[in-house]
Amino acid sequence: MTGFSKEGVIRTITVMLLIGLALGDSLMAQDKHIDVSVNGNKLVFLNSECPDRAHEMGCVMAEYGSSPVISWELTGPGSEQWSFSGLQFAPIPLQGCTVTDFGLSDSDRQTGNASTAQIVANGKRLQIRDRNTSECITQYTLSAVSTDGQRIDSDPIIDNRGGGR
Repeated sequence: MTGFSKEGVIRTITVMLLIGLALGDSLMAQDKHIDVSVNGNKLVFLNSECPDRAHEMGCVMAEYGSSPVISWELTGPGSEQWSFSGLQFAPIPLQGCTVTDFGLSDSDRQTGNASTAQIVANGKRLQIRDRNTSECITQYTLSAVSTDGQRIDSDPIIDNRGGGR
């Protein structure tokens, strides 16, 4: 015997596995969230998820090694009559990295449609998984429609730093 008990070894392995899972989850859990309000005929972004460009409202950066869910939420006065209607990526045709990172189809490559985006919470929230597998800058246009049929949009960027899963 080497002086290690079977229970001690099992306990040590269990603790190491839990630490590994927690570290892995922390990289996956770096989700990004942008609050959006309505100002006249434009969607207005209230925050930035780009630490090095905090003044660029609506900008989203997926740090190296992360694979976030990116979400946008309609909030504030004036947004009550509005719901998200879609998410488009650019430039068209889409870059291969955009298609791969967001799990898009060849059809999406030609149209810019973000078909994997989900509109939830009665249209007040839009979200998409960003696999962030390679460095890639993607422009996006977020659009909304009012209860009386008016349409508005806005168009910042997503800055992927790669290394995601």
